[in-house]
Parts: sequence; structure tokens; C-alpha cells
Amino acid sequence: MDGKYVQKGFSMTEYTSLEKIRLEKIDELVREGIEPFPTRAGRTHTSLQAIAAFETAEKSTPDGQPVPEVKVTLAGRIRATRPMGKITFAHIEDGYGRIQLFFRMNDLGQERVDFFDKMFDLGDFIQARRQFRTRTGEVTLHVHDFRLLGERPSVPSRRPRTRSWRPVKRSGTLRWKTRNCVPSALCRPGKLTRRCVRPSANGLVSFRNLREFLDEHGFLEVETPILQPIYGGAAARPFTTHHNQLKQDLFLRISFELYLKRLLVGNLERVYEIGRDFRNRGRFL
Repeated sequence: MDGKYVQKGFSMTEYTSLEKIRLEKIDELVREGIEPFPTRAGRTHTSLQAIAAFETAEKSTPDGQPVPEVKVTLAGRIRATRPMGKITFAHIEDGYGRIQLFFRMNDLGQERVDFFDKMFDLGDFIQARRQFRTRTGEVTLHVHDFRLLGERPSVPSRRPRTRSWRPVKRSGTLRWKTRNCVPSALCRPGKLTRRCVRPSANGLVSFRNLREFLDEHGFLEVETPILQPIYGGAAARPFTTHHNQLKQDLFLRISFELYLKRLLVGNLERVYEIGRDFRNRGRFL
């Protein structure tokens, strides 16, 4: 399997069985002409906004009258699926909450429902639209259309390449930030602690204005590691150093990009960082 999404520098023996299955699904999607990582999504509401919109419409409807249809388009990460013959239930989660999806063969057709059951896995991103409430009282998105927003291949880029970056007994700051921040957001929703993020500082006027603008638009300021075991995100030569306690070589970061993307994977949808990169090239006055 030599698909375009197999990470360069890794042989297939370095992938787990689950990773191989997911990479095969990605290749199958590509062969069918489906982009596994589209660049745009058409979300109209967050999960909380969608639930609030439905409850508002429900309260304004007289008793005995059907609730008017509330059309929303949501996007989120699949957290659970429950196939039940001709229908399938699923839960998705975005950066604001969780909501249930309802897939029915009469609405989508057997081919589309089978496509969801076969090709979508836990952790994948999906976009879906429409809304209603089930008999159990849970606000649910009655899916009339959906599309894949991102496969989760779990490739070894999130695993160490060298033996030196293994778990250590001491929980140093560097190890805690790189190993616990994103898994905490993925495995324990809502449990991302403030140790992962840096409080906003006043700084210079230009930085203050930039922070205020981003904060007003729902962005969260974060602080990613400056010392990194593997540098990336840009084409530049890094500065190197050695951590005596961890007994390993580290690099000063040359880009914010890779760690910010990890936070996006952890369902923090809007993040930014104001800081410094260190690129070992030229002279700067």
C-alpha cells in the first residue's frame, strides 16, 4: 500500500493493525473520488447553538402543534456509533458540546447508510444537517445529508521516532505538556486544564489589540512547547540543545504549526499563539 497519505519515512511494518486498516480506508476513499481531508466545511451552528435554536422553536410552538423544522448544519468528531438495522445513531462532539445524529435508510438510501457504517470510524470528522427531537427527549440531528470532513489515520507522526522519547518516571514540564495536554482533551472532554494554556498578558499595544480581536471572536490563546523532540512545520535549520535530566537532544521550535494542529485535533477549534520561533539561519538585527 503506497497511498499518498502514507507518511514518508515509515515502512508498513511500523504501523499498527488499526492504522493499516484506516490507511486502507483512506486509499479506498481516494479511489472512489472522495477527498478524505477536504479544505472547507459549511457549518452554520455549533452543537449548543443548534440545541438552543430547536428549544426556542419548541417553546414558541402552541401545544399540540408540530414544531417547525429547524435546519442546521453541524460539524464535529464522531464519538460513538450504534448501527441498528435500517437506522444508525451516532454522537458527534465539537468544541462546544455533544449532539446525537440519526441516519435512516428511507431518507438517505441504503448505499449512503452502508457507506457511513463502513467508512466512518470513531474520531473521524463529519458534517451533517437537519434537526429534530427523539422520543427519549434528546435533541437529535435527523440527517438528510452528510459528508466526510477528515479521516483519523492515527499515523506514527504522533509517536516517537527514537528510543530516547519514551515515558519517563519524572513528570517534567516538557513531558507533561507534550504528552498530556492533547490526550487529555481527546479522552476526557472538557478536562483540558489551564496548565495547557497561557493567560493573556498585556504586552505591547499591538499585541494587546491583536489578542482582544481574537478573544472577541472566540479564539483561545495557548502556549506550545519551545523545546521539541522533533522539529517541523517549516523548512529551516533548528538550534539544538541537550536536556540533562531527560538525557535527550531537543530542538528549539522553528514553527508553531504542528502543536497548534494537535490542539485542533483535540477539539479546540480556535486557537492562536503569540511567541517566538528560532531558525538557525542568517543574521537578524
